[in-house]
Amino acid sequence: MAERDGARRVDDVDRKLLALLGADPRASTRKLSRAIGMSPGAVGERLERLQEHGVIRGFSLDVDPSALGFGLEVLVAIELRQGSPVENTIDLLWGIEEVQAIQLVTGRWDLVLTMLVRDQHHLREVLLGAVWSVADFQHSETMIILDRRQRVAVDPAAAADGSVEE
Repeated sequence: MAERDGARRVDDVDRKLLALLGADPRASTRKLSRAIGMSPGAVGERLERLQEHGVIRGFSLDVDPSALGFGLEVLVAIELRQGSPVENTIDLLWGIEEVQAIQLVTGRWDLVLTMLVRDQHHLREVLLGAVWSVADFQHSETMIILDRRQRVAVDPAAAADGSVEE
């Protein structure tokens, strides 16, 4: 896990680097250094510090699931029976290969799963054979995602005072 040091400061140069990486995550240190007028070594040190402090949490690959045969992306909102530690249920659900994300939420539902499945038949198999068989499962609602727009980065200008909270 990233090293944490309490309240961190992100300065204007860090914000520029984050904005540039948000626009082009594959930008080289040399390209970034030219864009902000610093040496590649100084940019590399800043990027390393941002990673060590957990500001940059990682770099990821974005693959089109349909290219791998997953034709449906679904959300499954789950209501659990009260009384058991929710962490145990989350661990069980996380063991289901099709589950891509689990959110613990407030409101009518307790958990929202994001799942990738091949088709409706595969969805039925996963729901009946895995999700609904979790011990604390009470009720669910499944929603097929028809279209998605998603921000992949936080706007570096969002923290106007320069602070980043833990």
